[in-house]
Amino acid sequence: MTTKLAHPYKNHPEPYCWDTEKIDDIEELYEWLKIQPRFPQMTKNHVHQFLHSCYYNKEETKKAFHRYAELRSSAPECFGIRDPLLPAMQNVYTATNMVALPKLTQDGYRILSYRLKDFNPTRLIFGECVKAFNMFNDVVISEDGPINGYVVVFDMEGVCLRHLTRVQIGPLRNFMAYIQEAHPVRLKKIYIVHAAWFVNQAFAIARPFIKTELMSLLHFTTNGPDEIFPLELLPIDYGGKLKSLDEFHEEQKERLEKEYREWLIDSSNLKLLPKEKKSDKKQQILDDNANACDPPIKSFNTLAID
Repeated sequence: MTTKLAHPYKNHPEPYCWDTEKIDDIEELYEWLKIQPRFPQMTKNHVHQFLHSCYYNKEETKKAFHRYAELRSSAPECFGIRDPLLPAMQNVYTATNMVALPKLTQDGYRILSYRLKDFNPTRLIFGECVKAFNMFNDVVISEDGPINGYVVVFDMEGVCLRHLTRVQIGPLRNFMAYIQEAHPVRLKKIYIVHAAWFVNQAFAIARPFIKTELMSLLHFTTNGPDEIFPLELLPIDYGGKLKSLDEFHEEQKERLEKEYREWLIDSSNLKLLPKEKKSDKKQQILDDNANACDPPIKSFNTLAID
């Protein structure tokens, strides 16, 4: 698959924030990428983003690339038709807040805040939420590049037991696999705030798909984010000094729709190429054998050899 636009960063040409000590590793992995069968067209910026997310472990980087391409190909409910203006995506974006807060923590981490705006459990379809979430996060990566890491805040306010009945196991499994094995960022903490009384039941649904490393990042609290972060990093919704989540969300939603729509649609091609059909392979072998039996045909331009 080929893409028409620059990825993974829309507005940052190569090289972007490369570690100068890792340039040889970037070149080596890029050459490795080019010979992988069925891989999509990837860039050296992709290589550095993945290498950075894997803490410069080359073998882990290769594994992450494989899972990235595989999951984006095999899970269309999470990655197919990435148009933020589709009615299904608009439904998600108007029923939720998805916000990258502007100020980094003292460790250089970006805080990502997610919560429901519409508490009606019948409004949202889980697979569509996953797709919208992944699109939002790709835009965050495009804007941020390879930063130190991310801290995620999931606010359970408004979540009820009926929301749990809306969870679809297929998209949940693919989402958890992607976040843990293919998402090219450094995930530092995941805070579940305003945790509901049934949080154990909710956690039990996802538990079979959570690895030990991710488990160590999870923290549950019945309190809000103001118990975790300095107020100067938080929106007014949580007693902070920044503007509201609604305001941030509308700004970032508009950017996603207007500045990133074509880029997101284009990114749908970042997946494994379809397998070649056996019939096509058989025909190619027959054609090759037939050509092998034909006498060579000399042209007048006999010196024009490749």
